[in-house]
Amino acid sequence: MSKMISFAVFALLATSLSAQNVANMKDLNAEKKSAAINLKLTGTLTTTRNSDFRQLRDLCWQLRTLDLSEATCPVLPKNAFHSRHHLQSIILPNQLQEIGSQAFFACDNLQDVVIPKSVTKVGAAAFSGCKALKNITIDGTPELGEFAFANLEGVKVIKVNSKIPPKAASTAFSGMNMRGVKLVMPRGSEKLYRKAPGWNHFFGEVKQARAVCNPEACLIPTPMDLNVNAKAAPLQVAGNWKIVAADGLGNEQEHAERILKERVEQHKDLKKGEQLTMTLALDETLADNEAYTLNVQQKGVVIKGKTAAGVFYGLMTFDQLLRGDASKVGCDAIPQLTLKDQPRTHVRELMVDPCRIFVPYEDLKAFVPEMARYKLNMLHLHLVDDQAWTIEIKKYPRLTAEASSRWGMDDMLMPIKGYYTQEQMRDFVAYCAKYHIQVVPEIEMPGHEVAAISVYPELTCQGVQKPIRTTCGVSDELLCPGNDFTYEFLGNVFKELADIFPSEYIHLGGDEAGNPALDCWTYCPKCQALKKKLGITTTDRSENWKLQGYLFDKVIDLLRTQYHKTPMFWYETDFKKIQPGCITFAWRAGLTKEALVAAVENNARILLCPGEHCYFDYPMAKGDMPEVNWGMPVTSLKAAYSLDPAWGMGEEFEKNNLFGVAGTLWSECINSPERIYYQAYPRSLALAEAGWSFQKNRSWEGFLTRLKPTVKDMMRRGITFSMEY
Repeated sequence: MSKMISFAVFALLATSLSAQNVANMKDLNAEKKSAAINLKLTGTLTTTRNSDFRQLRDLCWQLRTLDLSEATCPVLPKNAFHSRHHLQSIILPNQLQEIGSQAFFACDNLQDVVIPKSVTKVGAAAFSGCKALKNITIDGTPELGEFAFANLEGVKVIKVNSKIPPKAASTAFSGMNMRGVKLVMPRGSEKLYRKAPGWNHFFGEVKQARAVCNPEACLIPTPMDLNVNAKAAPLQVAGNWKIVAADGLGNEQEHAERILKERVEQHKDLKKGEQLTMTLALDETLADNEAYTLNVQQKGVVIKGKTAAGVFYGLMTFDQLLRGDASKVGCDAIPQLTLKDQPRTHVRELMVDPCRIFVPYEDLKAFVPEMARYKLNMLHLHLVDDQAWTIEIKKYPRLTAEASSRWGMDDMLMPIKGYYTQEQMRDFVAYCAKYHIQVVPEIEMPGHEVAAISVYPELTCQGVQKPIRTTCGVSDELLCPGNDFTYEFLGNVFKELADIFPSEYIHLGGDEAGNPALDCWTYCPKCQALKKKLGITTTDRSENWKLQGYLFDKVIDLLRTQYHKTPMFWYETDFKKIQPGCITFAWRAGLTKEALVAAVENNARILLCPGEHCYFDYPMAKGDMPEVNWGMPVTSLKAAYSLDPAWGMGEEFEKNNLFGVAGTLWSECINSPERIYYQAYPRSLALAEAGWSFQKNRSWEGFLTRLKPTVKDMMRRGITFSMEY
C-alpha cells in the first residue's frame, strides 16, 4: 500500500511543477486538481454546492499559490479556504466585494494578503489563526468583523491606504502582538486611527468598560439550581488568589491555577489588592458522584464535589463565570451566588472517527479540553473501518503496516495515513483522565472490517483479498462466523485493547452488516455447517442474523469473563435479543423509538445518538460544510438542542434504561483537524446541555442567549465553529 501511495504521489507531482491557468475548476480533471500546486482561475467562479471554492479547498490538497486577480467573484464565500495548511499566497479578485466568515481560518502558511479597494466587508474570523501571515495591506475601507485578524502571531506590517480608518470591531485584531506590528497609514491620519475602535489598540492599552458577570446569561450547560444575591457586594476577581485544595484534589488544583492564569489578568503579579481564596473540597453528602456546589462570596469562591469529578465540573462552571459576557478575556466582578448542580445523564459522549481521515495524535489530544469545558465526559474512538486500521496491535503488526494508509477518500485524491501506537493511547487515556473524560475504543465486527480483510483475507468466507475501501458507503465483505481464525483474531485484538484502555466499556460495532451484506454467509460452506450445528433451519434471511448473534455472544462472553468489560454496539432492528448488561446505541434516524422499546423489553441500557439530532458530521444548515457528501441531511443546531434523552418514555425508562447521549463525528468529509471542531460546535454545546441539564431548566431561547458569550470566547481563543444558526 505504501509503495502504491509513493508511486501515485510521484506521478502527480510530476504534472504539478508549472502553474495551471484555467477558467474554472471544471476545466481540470481529478488528477490535475490533486496535483495542483500553482493555479490561476480567470472565469466566473461558482460559490455553492460543489463550487470552484469547495474544489479548491477540498480537492487541491497541495495548493500553494492561487491567482484570482482576473476571476469574476463578488463574494468570497464563508469557509472558502478553511484550514488549508499548504496555502502560501493568494491574489484576490480585483472586483471582490466581500470576504466571508472564516474564509481563511487557520491557513497557517499564508504569508501576505492584499485586501482590494472594492472590498466592503471582511467577515468574522476571516483570517483568524493565519499564524505565518506577515504583511496585511488594506486598500479600501472594508468593515472588519469580530476577530477578523485574530490570533496572528507573525504579523509585522499592516498597511492601510485610507485616511479614514476602516470600521473595525473592537476584537478585529485580538491576540495580535501590537508592539511587534508596524501600522502604516496615510500621512496626517494617525489622530483618527488613534481614536478608532479596533485600531486604537495599536497605540497603547485601551481601557475597557467594566464587565460584571450575569450568571443567568453565560452558563452552558445550564445548572440545576442557581441563586444570585444581586444586593450583596460582588466578588472583585482581580486580586491575589490563594488556592486551598483538599487531599486528592491535586489535579483539580492545577486546573484552578490554569483557569485563574487564563482569566484573571496578572493575578500572580499583583503586589497590592485583596487576598482572595478558592477552596476546593469534597462533600460526601451530595447526592450524585458528579454533583457539586459552588458558592461565590465577596472574598473568594468555594467549590465542593461529591468526587474529584464534581469539583472539576464546578471549576468548569467557575471558568464560564469568569468569562462572563466575553467582552474581554475575563470579567471584573461576579455577583455573590449559590449554585447546586448535578447531571441528568452520566454519559455525555462525542465519537471521533480517525479511520476515514486520520486525526494526528497531538490534534486528537487538543480536542479534549474543549469537550471538558462543557462537561462532556466520554470520548469514543472509532478505530477500525473499511478504510483503515488505526490502532497498533502487536500480535498483528501488518494491520498498521499495511492497512493504515491509502490514496483517496471519495473525490479527495490525497494520501491518507496514520495510526496510534499503544504507547500513545496509554498516554492519551492518562491525559483524558485529567479532564475526567473516559476513552472508549471501538473495533467493528462483523462489517466495516475491510481494512483488516485487506491484510488477512482468511477472515472472510471466500478467503479472497479485498483492497482497502477509498469511498464512503457499506461493504458487503464481512468476517466469517464459521471460521475459527475469526475468533482467534478478535480474541487477540481485544486482549491487547483491554490492556491499553482501562475503561469498563468496549464498543463492538455491529452496524450495517445486514441484508444484503449478510448474504455472503448464505452460501459459505463453513457458515452452512455452523447453522446446521446450531440448529438454524430458517431460510427467510433471519438465519444470518442468528449467526451474527452467535458471533456476538462469543465475543461478549470473552469480554465479560476474561477482561471484565461491558460490551457496547450499534442497535439494528434485526437484533431481536440484546444480551443482558450490554449497552446499545440508538443511531438510525427515524428508528429511535423501536430501539428504545427493544431496550425496555430486554432490560438493557441504551445511549441516544439518533441521526436527526446527533450526527454532527452532517451540515448544520443547507450550504454549510460539508457542501458535497453522500447525501447527508441537515442536522440543525435547534434539532440538536431539541433532543430529549428520555424520548418521552417516562421516568421509569430514564431510571432503568437510559445510559446517556452522544454526538458522532464520522470523518468522510472532515479533512483537517480544525474541521472536527467546526462540525462539532456549537451542536456539541446543545448536546452537552441536553445530556446534563434537567428538562425543566432548559429552553431554546435561553440557550441562544447563553450561546452568544460562549462562541465569542471560542473565537477569542481561536476555536472554529459553524456560524450557521
